[in-house]
Amino acid sequence: MAGRIKRFAGSGDAKLTLEHFLLRAQGISLYRRFIRATRDIHNPDARLETIAWIRSDFDRTKLETDLERIKDFLILGQRQLKQLQAPWQLTSAGRGGSGGDYVKLRGRRKVEGINDNANA
Repeated sequence: MAGRIKRFAGSGDAKLTLEHFLLRAQGISLYRRFIRATRDIHNPDARLETIAWIRSDFDRTKLETDLERIKDFLILGQRQLKQLQAPWQLTSAGRGGSGGDYVKLRGRRKVEGINDNANA
C-alpha cells in the first residue's frame, strides 16, 4: 500500500490532502469522459491516435501536487473535451442522432437569389 501512495504523490515527502484526492477523482472522471467522446470517431486509426494523445497528456500531469496547477489542468481539459466533442455532435445530428442523444439542427438559412429562384 505504501508503494501505491508514493506512486501518486510523486515523492516520498509529499503529503496529499483531501482536496488532492477530490481533484484526482475529477481528473479520472474527465479522462473517462474523454475516452467516451472518442467512441464517435469511426476511423480506428484516428481513434487510437486520439486516445494516445489523451493518455500522454494525462500521464504528463499525473504527478503534479500543486493544487492550483491541478485545477488549471482540469479546466483546460474540460475545454479540450468540449472542442473534441463539438464536431462529432454535429455529425451525429446529421445522421438522425444515431451517435447519441444530441439535439438536431433545425432551420434553414435563406440565401438571397438561391431560395427566391426555387420558389418562382
